Amino acid sequence: MEAKRKAVLFDLDGTLWDSAQEVLLCWNRLLSPLGRHVTKEEMDRLMGLTPREIADAQFPELPPAERYALTERCLLAESPYLYKRGARLYPRVRETLLQLKKRYFIGLVSNCTEDYALAFFHAHGLGGIFDDHETAGRTGLGKGENIALLLRRNQIEKAVYVGDTAKDQAAAQAAHILFLYASWGFGDLIGVQPCAERFSELISAVSSVLES
Repeated sequence: MEAKRKAVLFDLDGTLWDSAQEVLLCWNRLLSPLGRHVTKEEMDRLMGLTPREIADAQFPELPPAERYALTERCLLAESPYLYKRGARLYPRVRETLLQLKKRYFIGLVSNCTEDYALAFFHAHGLGGIFDDHETAGRTGLGKGENIALLLRRNQIEKAVYVGDTAKDQAAAQAAHILFLYASWGFGDLIGVQPCAERFSELISAVSSVLES
């Protein structure tokens, strides 16, 4: 079978699922004995950031070594819970991904830890749909660099990155690929095109971008 040379790459948080409530529970179980607490609003702002960005944003009063160590403990607490229970997939994610896979290479590129991505795949039985993935946790690279790495590794000729924040848009631009704004997520981008308001709209939106 001829390899697929066109790809649809996805961000994870705010694009494929919303795990903020589950992650909040895991963090506060760990932080409460330390006299700390994270609110839902704070957690929403942390979704999609790299571990170092999370640490700097949430624990700026701590010395760097302490804030990074505490953040790592919180992140390590997430994956076992999510691996078993999963989180809230956006409507029609599975069906839409299966339709897209008939025509395109399907990839995931996220700033999360590797275990977090594997928890997503396992909990919702989606691992077999994705042809490849890359995470900041595995490579230590930024999202734009990881997008470029995945494209080179799979000899992709044309791709679009589906994401929900300005950082996702910047990552796509850094990797020199198209960006499709998932407006249902955590971001609040104004006037960005192309744009989809629901996950199921990606079938037509992706086609208009990659087949033009």
